[in-house]
Amino acid sequence: MPVINMKLNKNILVLFSLCGTVVVHSLMLGVVLGQARDYDNLDWLSLLPDNDRMLLMNMGPVDHGSGDTGGPVPALGAGRARFSEEDFTNVWHSVDIVPEFDGRQVRVPGFVVPLEYDGAQRVTEFFLVPYFGACIHMPAPPPNQIIFISMEGGFDLKSIYEPYVVEGQMQVSMTYRDIGISAYSLTAHQVVPYNR
Repeated sequence: MPVINMKLNKNILVLFSLCGTVVVHSLMLGVVLGQARDYDNLDWLSLLPDNDRMLLMNMGPVDHGSGDTGGPVPALGAGRARFSEEDFTNVWHSVDIVPEFDGRQVRVPGFVVPLEYDGAQRVTEFFLVPYFGACIHMPAPPPNQIIFISMEGGFDLKSIYEPYVVEGQMQVSMTYRDIGISAYSLTAHQVVPYNR
């Protein structure tokens, strides 16, 4: 299961995949949201400790029940020999985090998986995930690739099929829900549709 992150230039986050499906996004983050607060632009791969990142980058395709993945193929030619099958299984459930994110003000793009609504049907709690269909398709991303978001007052979700950009304060904390587990959480200050 390759996880790839490439930068075309300093403003564009291009490519990542965790589900065997490549998702391409160009995020003009400086243009998408105003710069009133000082937020760090968050790259999904930066949420992974070094060992988890290396394992995911060298994991083969994910089996979605057909039993035929064509076998694991290292994404970057780093070689599978130094990792065991148990390593690959464990990384898929990893709650290992990067502690430096605790308390940071971040801006992160992703897809919304609604968890809670208020009386006006505004989303007040959700998982933010790096690709469409995560937590709906099996398996869910690793917990360190899911962010639990809470937002006082909520926001109007136009479509689960479109990416959003979330700004807020990151915390390192576990959240357990029926559809997934997150190793990070974020108190959102703003959630807006991603502007391509």
